[in-house]
Amino acid sequence: MKRILKRGCSLSLLIVVCLLLSSCWSSSPIEDVNMEAGVALDIADETETEQDFTQKGGDYPKRYKVSCTYQFLIPQGAIGSKKEGGQSKNYYNATETGDSIFEAVRELSLRSSRLPIGHHLKTIVIGEELARTTKLSELIEFFSRDNDIRPSVLLLISKGKARDVFRDSLPGQTPAFVLNGTFNNRKRITRIWEPVSMAKVVGPLHGHSSFALQNVIVSGKEVKFSGVAVIKGSTGKLGGFLDEAGLDGLIWLTGKGKGGAVKTYNPDNNKLVTYEITGMDSKIKASVKGDKISFHVSMESKGRIAETYFTGGKRLQDGTLKKVRKAIQKKVQELAETTVHKMQHELQADVAGFGKILQIQHPSVWNKVKENWDEVFSHAPVTYEVKLNIEDYGASSTTSE
Repeated sequence: MKRILKRGCSLSLLIVVCLLLSSCWSSSPIEDVNMEAGVALDIADETETEQDFTQKGGDYPKRYKVSCTYQFLIPQGAIGSKKEGGQSKNYYNATETGDSIFEAVRELSLRSSRLPIGHHLKTIVIGEELARTTKLSELIEFFSRDNDIRPSVLLLISKGKARDVFRDSLPGQTPAFVLNGTFNNRKRITRIWEPVSMAKVVGPLHGHSSFALQNVIVSGKEVKFSGVAVIKGSTGKLGGFLDEAGLDGLIWLTGKGKGGAVKTYNPDNNKLVTYEITGMDSKIKASVKGDKISFHVSMESKGRIAETYFTGGKRLQDGTLKKVRKAIQKKVQELAETTVHKMQHELQADVAGFGKILQIQHPSVWNKVKENWDEVFSHAPVTYEVKLNIEDYGASSTTSE
């Protein structure tokens, strides 16, 4: 009896192992699929290829609302031989213009034998003109419902046409992956906003809260992260931009920086001094007196003196160091003040989380003002406090005595 049971268990184990080692029943050879790396969404603007197809009868009923540009990866074996002195791309772009993003990607199936799949989709870039006229929730509706697409796909805004971001690249690079990877540089500079995925925007969109998305611009074959786009809670659409300096201030206000630099000048001789950030934190306190709401922001940082143009190789004196620290602190406060001023008076949108702090610290007050918080925030006084801890002064020849 024991022998029979033992054989039965061995047989069951063998069957399980065979099932685990077998390939997926629904898998397809990589040469037979179009792997989506990125998607660019723009206001309707047919490409020359689309216009030519239309003239030749390749059209279908639609209302021109959005142009969808898909960036597909080319399997290595399908690239073919390179031309002498040339460089083959590992991707290609295809654009379809219509009123349904779902129908657009299906229409692309008429132009390729490969099946489009979204398992590897990394980034969705939305053009400025489209983002100003269409709610973000409508633009990502299809992607959030598609079971093949992961909610971790990152969202960006392009100040210009989104498809230009995917148009070209430096040799050996795939634009959609370049965008995704650039967020890894946050530890080096405070001008990169936190990566925002589709999953992260669901709450703010449904709660009608304003938030920021990384902005990207194009020049030739290169792309650059340049400030942030502000999505207004009241409309769910693009309301404006914070430039690179504005993003610097936003990073300090939120304490979300992982590294970077602050550049200022020695007040005695107007010579350059640069402070490298190795850590930062921010705390916001909300105060309520009657109907008046105000905030106090405490920003702290630790770091090092990375660059000075006035020491001549001499050691930093205590008096000079105090002046330098004070100048850097003043610069940080100016960055924060400028960003808050623009949020309150130009954008009328709270993307720094002041509302969340009020909700936590004064929930009953928040319930009274949450419906029109951006407007209330635009009139709320904000005070600032900056504290820097300089832990390192660079090479031994310029250390503080």
